[in-house]
Amino acid sequence: MKQIENRVTIELEINKSKFITNLVPVETLEQTLEELSSIRKKYYNATHNCYAYILDEQMIQKMSDDGEPSRTAGYPILNALLNYNLNNVLCVVTRYFGGVKLGKGGLIRAYKNATVEAIKKASFYQVAEKQIYLTTLNYSLYDSFSHYLKGKAFIIDEQFTENVTVKFYLLNLKIKELSKHFQGQITFSKLNKTKVKIPL
Repeated sequence: MKQIENRVTIELEINKSKFITNLVPVETLEQTLEELSSIRKKYYNATHNCYAYILDEQMIQKMSDDGEPSRTAGYPILNALLNYNLNNVLCVVTRYFGGVKLGKGGLIRAYKNATVEAIKKASFYQVAEKQIYLTTLNYSLYDSFSHYLKGKAFIIDEQFTENVTVKFYLLNLKIKELSKHFQGQITFSKLNKTKVKIPL
């Protein structure tokens, strides 16, 4: 599952109606409802504020047509979010009616497109649980060690005293491979596990 990094707001005009999409990263139901309330207040004079949100590993899903015909707005918004495998996200599509009726099929396409165009502008990350490792090595090994880790690990902390102490987690490498590469010259101890954001 992916999460979005930052809020995205876009505007589209479809058959004279104006569609404003707000795609918002959220963590909790309380935060989601606050964001939803804030967007509704901002566009209080809109014809419709239709929305969908997904939370808690996609276990919580809700949608609203906000006065549009049943399943022509909330459902296509939710469907687009699920098709992109998103989690912890709120999407509100605000419509200002422009005088031309779109029909059921037209509404479904319009709300889906408004959501997809916002998703295309978003930056994504994944949350992964990573094992943190600690190693202490002498200065003669430090350069080759840090060079080897580039792109393969994330260094959390380094302490330069009599020796170098490095705290890190691995990205696309196994600890056995790392140990083997340095032919047992370096030993590693396991610390706690942590949840980290991995950009996509």
